[in-house]
Amino acid sequence: MASKQFRRPGPKILIGAIILLILVAIFFAVRTPPIDVDTAEVVEVPLLVTIDDEGETRVRDIFIVTAPINGRLLRVELEAGDEVVASQTVVARMMPAQPDFQNPRSEAEIRAKIRALQATVRSSAARINQAKADRKLAAANFERTDAIFKRGFATKTEHDAAKAARDSSVAQVTEILQAHETAQFELKAAQASLMGPSFGNGRDNALNITSPESGSVLRVTQESETLLAAGATIMELGNPADIEIVTDLLSSDAVKIKPGNDVLIDNWGGERPLKGKVQRIEPFGFTKISALGVEEQRVNVIIDFVDPQTARERLGHGYRVIVRAVEWSGDNVIQVPISALFRDAGDWSAFVMDNGKARLVRVKVGRMNDERAQITEGLKEGETVILHPSEKIEDGTRIRLRKGSDGG
Repeated sequence: MASKQFRRPGPKILIGAIILLILVAIFFAVRTPPIDVDTAEVVEVPLLVTIDDEGETRVRDIFIVTAPINGRLLRVELEAGDEVVASQTVVARMMPAQPDFQNPRSEAEIRAKIRALQATVRSSAARINQAKADRKLAAANFERTDAIFKRGFATKTEHDAAKAARDSSVAQVTEILQAHETAQFELKAAQASLMGPSFGNGRDNALNITSPESGSVLRVTQESETLLAAGATIMELGNPADIEIVTDLLSSDAVKIKPGNDVLIDNWGGERPLKGKVQRIEPFGFTKISALGVEEQRVNVIIDFVDPQTARERLGHGYRVIVRAVEWSGDNVIQVPISALFRDAGDWSAFVMDNGKARLVRVKVGRMNDERAQITEGLKEGETVILHPSEKIEDGTRIRLRKGSDGG
């Protein structure tokens, strides 16, 4: 039986195989692998463009209870949150201020004034007797003159003079009596100036301060017993159910909204945002230093709640919230995340995922908020755009969806 002989491959076959292996190695060496990307779908949904900033709730009408007189405030029994009724609930009690001790010089001056007033009282008392005697004499003289005038033995001039003297004497008595009474009052006031402070209790005679409005105690600024001057703040009252929001927007943002614009109230502690409306934009701006030390011109914007009080009953005075004033809204808006957009040669652009490759698309952008942008031209609903495209991605670059990405 003849055995088969093994034939070595020819030189051409070996050279061809080696060249093929080299070409395959070069292909895999220079072949660029697909780039992993995150993507999102172009959608047509409602879009809101809002102006966001921090806000603070406040009771619409705050009533400040102050000390009506100089005196000692007795301990306030009410606490924050207690309910009060207008003109009925006693919110505080005050004792009138006691007079101070007199120094020796002032006391000497007062005692000298008292002695002078005592002399004036004695002098005016003596003048009263003299004036009454003059009045009696003038009255008798007038009666005699009037009698003889009627019989024709006195002239008209004599009769008028007697009448004037009588009336003058009556007026003089009245004047001296009033002066005597005034001197007595001044004497009593001077004597009262020497009275020292009283250390009696007298709490039953304290002045009661009642609530000016029905509501609740918001804050007690003076709780302990202390001396207060008239006008000093004791507490603040208000209705915690009747609250509004105040936020200070940049003046450049405030001009973009107007009263009646919708507002979303977020981060207030509830499960969902609350609804509100711009009630007023104050016309007076002010300068505020930001956290970075930059001067900013800001304007107060007042916002009313639209939701019923039951939906926000946990909110009180001075609570922090985030307000989102709606500048513009659209119902069916073609939009993409703003992270899919970039500038290329001065134009807005985006990369679309097309059969495993990146395709560069020029787009026109309309309205834009912090997260999404309106696309007016260049993209259509259902297309997939690349998020955060890196410098490695160009038109035609092979791409693939990153593992773990949901493509949305």
